Amino acid sequence: MKNPLSMTACALLCIPVLLAACGGGSGGGNNFPALLPVATPTPAPASAPVSSADEKCTAFAGASLAGATLKEAKFVAAAAGATEYCKIAGTLHGTLNFEVHLPTEWNHKLLYSGGGGWDGSINITPPSPSGATAGYVLVASDGGRQGDGLDASVFLNNSTAQTDFGYLSIHSVNEVTKEIVRKRYGSDADFSYFEGCSNGGREALIQATRFPNDFDGIVVRAPAYSFTELFQAFVANGKALAAPGGQLSDAKAALIGKTITAQCDALDGATDGIVSNQEACTFDPAVLRCTAGDADTCLTDPQIATATTIYSELKRADGTTVYPGWGPGGEDMGWPLWVTGSAIGGTGLQLQFGSGLVKYWVTGDPAFNVLGFDPEIYSAGLRLAATTLDATPDLRSFFGQGGKMILAHGTNDWAISYKGSIKYFNDVAAAVGGSATRDASMEFFLQPGVQHCAGGVGPDTVDLVDAVAKWRESDARPSTQNIMAKKLDPTTKATVQARPLCKYPSFPKYKGSGDMNTADSFSCQSS
Repeated sequence: MKNPLSMTACALLCIPVLLAACGGGSGGGNNFPALLPVATPTPAPASAPVSSADEKCTAFAGASLAGATLKEAKFVAAAAGATEYCKIAGTLHGTLNFEVHLPTEWNHKLLYSGGGGWDGSINITPPSPSGATAGYVLVASDGGRQGDGLDASVFLNNSTAQTDFGYLSIHSVNEVTKEIVRKRYGSDADFSYFEGCSNGGREALIQATRFPNDFDGIVVRAPAYSFTELFQAFVANGKALAAPGGQLSDAKAALIGKTITAQCDALDGATDGIVSNQEACTFDPAVLRCTAGDADTCLTDPQIATATTIYSELKRADGTTVYPGWGPGGEDMGWPLWVTGSAIGGTGLQLQFGSGLVKYWVTGDPAFNVLGFDPEIYSAGLRLAATTLDATPDLRSFFGQGGKMILAHGTNDWAISYKGSIKYFNDVAAAVGGSATRDASMEFFLQPGVQHCAGGVGPDTVDLVDAVAKWRESDARPSTQNIMAKKLDPTTKATVQARPLCKYPSFPKYKGSGDMNTADSFSCQSS
């Protein structure tokens, strides 16, 4: 949160003790020199040497601070594309590990990066390019567990692991980081931001709802905001694939993807392989029904049933919606990893994640056959898990303290459906008192052709940390900033394709002339 006594104010108010109060020396800057009588002036003592950034860094090694043990403090020299910083590695209560990067040239801001999967590792590099280059204090943690992000076994009957992963770890580490920042720089961060995708997007929403004062601005990418509902859909898709004849080969996935592109590509005015007018794109798998036998050019009835399950809403017995299903597009790239599992040995990541929830959170049985899971029978276990894992749409407190939020989601995401983010966006309006209240503090952007967090045929690189910072600090709404989404060459990092990032429900529509790889050839339109 913003410190009312900023460094600028400090420079104006504390001139007599500027070096002591505004970062001089190696301590917190609170040891003011005594006010001596004027009658008998004495020579001023020699100034103590100012510690180097390296010395200030290594002084943290082995320290205990705010309940945390700082195991490592290492000075990292400047390198290509990165300025020098102090890398601190620490732990809380023995199982929650974190990392903090303290830049020598600090912009007086903090950026916390979320995790992914079931966590288990520290990913401190933020998705937004400016996060790593603009002088932020960077923070990340492992969610309170170490290891494979697919393995949920640590959560079995482990309330500490469940609580840390579910909602507490980031808040706990953030409190420690505040103390580290004060000790290193002598002041608080003026602004604190959070950015996360997938589970990191869930973590972002958890912070906004449970700890609304921790961050001034939050970037939420492809959020798994309701693990319990999303993972039920994962299991339902897995059951459909496991039904007799229901498996879909890579050739079938490519057939479906090609059919959808041919049907919907031109809806945005540009035949370029990217379906930008996603909401106008509908697909019925039955149009590919085989007329005789089976072939890579058609779908059998069991395969149509599987595809229909994937694209359709998942319903409860009472008819209410559990999950909205997935939108069409990008099957050839997304299904082999997430749905069919052909790229990783035959079990898609969807079913693997769903199994973790069922076995270690809901049934408490590591040997449970997930393909036999009935959500109606285990509804109590699902509700209990939801109290720890799931975010709510009630952002009133976050908005009330001036918080700003950007929600973004790729339309070809086969881990988490962009339709889920549309639902969440609408649910926020209902929870906060209407769309006008929501829209004053939150904007939503779809990213055409982008897979899970990144990748896909569409431009997948967009700096949303810079956008939310400008909104929070300068009241410049993201939709007025002319933000560009870019596709970068993997080797040179040069921009090879660009589109305007359009506020939902608008999309980038081709103007009818000009280079289709240039953003100027497109404008944001709603139809």
